[in-house]
Amino acid sequence: MIRRFIPSIVLVLLMTATATRAQEPATTPLPATTPQPAITKQPAITPQKVDALVQPYVEGEIVNAVSVAIVIGDQAWTRHYGNLSGDVPRKPDDSTIYEIGSMSKVFTGILLAHAVENGAARLDQPIGSIIEPLQEANEEVGNSIQLWHLATHSSGLPRMPNNMNPANPANPYADYDRKQMIAFVSGVQPKRKPEEAVEYSNFGAALLGESLAMSQQSSYENLLDERILRPLQMSDTTLKLTSEQKQRLAPPHNADLQLDTSWDFDAFAGAGGIRSTAEDMIRFINANLNPPEGPLGKAIDLAWQQHLPPKADAFAMGLGWHIARDGSTRWHNGQTGGYHSMMLVSRQLNAGVAVLCNTASGMVDPMAESIIQTIGGMDVKPPDFKQIEQHDVPAEKVARLEGRYQIVPAFILTVRAEKEKLFVQATAQPELRVYPTSDTKWKYRAVEAELSFELPDEGNATSVTLHQGGRDMRAPRIEE
Repeated sequence: MIRRFIPSIVLVLLMTATATRAQEPATTPLPATTPQPAITKQPAITPQKVDALVQPYVEGEIVNAVSVAIVIGDQAWTRHYGNLSGDVPRKPDDSTIYEIGSMSKVFTGILLAHAVENGAARLDQPIGSIIEPLQEANEEVGNSIQLWHLATHSSGLPRMPNNMNPANPANPYADYDRKQMIAFVSGVQPKRKPEEAVEYSNFGAALLGESLAMSQQSSYENLLDERILRPLQMSDTTLKLTSEQKQRLAPPHNADLQLDTSWDFDAFAGAGGIRSTAEDMIRFINANLNPPEGPLGKAIDLAWQQHLPPKADAFAMGLGWHIARDGSTRWHNGQTGGYHSMMLVSRQLNAGVAVLCNTASGMVDPMAESIIQTIGGMDVKPPDFKQIEQHDVPAEKVARLEGRYQIVPAFILTVRAEKEKLFVQATAQPELRVYPTSDTKWKYRAVEAELSFELPDEGNATSVTLHQGGRDMRAPRIEE
């Protein structure tokens, strides 16, 4: 969105995390198929194979519109699927624009590497040397956290700040500015010292973007455009859309395929604010496979390098990149309120893929993984999404299922009723709708998982059991 399991019992196909719409842009948990075997076979894929892997997601009503960008050696091509929305029954194309969420962090990592290459920053530079109010208010944090810690999620900073109060919760990052960011980091007391653990931090990535801008007397938007986008001729990759580009923005949808809201970013732009197209992602993938001459190419190579080894369940890290278990593939995914994306690039295969989607569904990640695995010669079978035979449950009984259920202290299922509909949000995951197969059994459409509620004759449900991956995980209701 980026495993760090929260724990390993998490809904494993939900690859990005939006704790609540007002708190979380994209994050990046581990791909569902990892640990991956090293892929050494010669690339072998055709447009028809890609169609077979992607089309079931559209036909199964998992996603709306999908654009796929593929680079293999000196060949590059795109494929497009579905319709932009029910109101816009038109396929996406090479110029369709999507929000890419936390894939933005890869660009931010390259911006750090670029600053290092041109002498504007050091990887080990303390953030207090850039943010003067921080050095005065919180000298310990200012001296101990270095720029590379922010790029590798090893700073010890929390996932999100606690001073977010968006004017519009449906567009939660639009008004979080640099002043609020500095105020939060100036008073924060991290639970861990830098490098003790890898803990995904949207705030840390956003702080990196703003720190780079401050150190070069610029803005994140200008740095991005000058250092990466213009040199790579990525003319449709941007933070702010022109009037013409707004006409090409794919309408956002939530995981239940309902129209949602596009997001805007201020100080959090470096963590999740970039928009792009399949055509531009071809250029970006190719640049990472074959870095150009000059400072940008050197920056891409520096960001590509491993800067932090794997720790516990967390991946090894480049600057912004996650490094898959095969040691070769770099990847990142991302999710905002109405979009999901994933990019995987392997120099070993001399290939890369980016999948852009206007549905906020973690199912985009296994779709992207299946394509890179097929490029690597693995025999990947197309998914088979079976329609759920829905059972009608009265609204008054659905309401009795509402509540918070704890599997472990760090992992809670929050269940919300909306008349006859039921929605579930796991800790640091998007809220997803579930569908009844009986009064007490509800299935996900977006992931292979089911919930069983213990519902007495009267009163509220006392517990729920999550069934996934052959495991049954019981969660008692938390009495507030």
